[in-house]
Amino acid sequence: MSLRSWRFFVYHGFQNILRNRVMSLASITAIMVALIVLGLILVIVVNLDVMMKEVESKMEITLFLKDGVTDSERSGLENEISSWQGVYDVEFVSKHQALEEWKRQLGDKGNLLDGYTGENNPLPDSFLVKIEKPEYVNAIVEKAKGIPAIEEVNYSSKVAEFIEWLARTIRLVGMGLVAVLASVAAIIISNTVRLTVYSRRREIGIMKYIGATDWFIRWPFIIEGLILGVMGSIIATGVVALGYKYLLDRSSYINMRWGYLGIFKLLPLNEVMLYVLEASLLVGACVGVLASCLSIRKHLRV
Repeated sequence: MSLRSWRFFVYHGFQNILRNRVMSLASITAIMVALIVLGLILVIVVNLDVMMKEVESKMEITLFLKDGVTDSERSGLENEISSWQGVYDVEFVSKHQALEEWKRQLGDKGNLLDGYTGENNPLPDSFLVKIEKPEYVNAIVEKAKGIPAIEEVNYSSKVAEFIEWLARTIRLVGMGLVAVLASVAAIIISNTVRLTVYSRRREIGIMKYIGATDWFIRWPFIIEGLILGVMGSIIATGVVALGYKYLLDRSSYINMRWGYLGIFKLLPLNEVMLYVLEASLLVGACVGVLASCLSIRKHLRV
């Protein structure tokens, strides 16, 4: 197909929208409303997913070392643990550091531990192992228990299992909601575009009777459906962006007022809106084109 033909089809696609302004406006509004709902849910799902990744990354295992482990053995052990799958950080905590941290936690009563310095310190050296995801915990614990230099492994299996279950549930529910709302938005957009094509069925019939080919008739409507879908997507993303920006501006106040989870930090505007724009354009444009193709096919059978 020549460039001239494409220009002709694009021109008539825009011309159809301008000529049928009321129907076009109604179509864009319906598409926009459907995609705004989808965008809002997507914003929530994306932020919850990041929050759960933050929670998962806070999983820690403490490995207490036996007395008499040399510096070289400790260094080799630290390198070995760092190489394990699922481990993203290993921090050595000496018995002196552990005692100081215990004093800090006791606050005003920290002086009760003054007699436990030096050789009298009952606390062992340890490694604080940070885990990427809860599903790695059991494997890491089993490996740690098999190392002779490690006296004890301290972790909460119930907490790890709960975090893993919660993360999996939130992600599955989130994906389910997005899928359902994307389907609903697709149905609304499809019906809207079908109504737009139906309102001009006589125009299609006349063009068919005077000898226009199916594709000559079809392309302007396909481009019109694409334009309506894209315009509705862009406007919907803009509305969601304004709402999200307002929430970001107010988030500091909400945090001070309610003291809501410190781990729940809203993502930057540009990062979230990229997901929303991609999803909106995909649903709006693809469904607009597909609905145009399917709707006009019926009216070409004359």
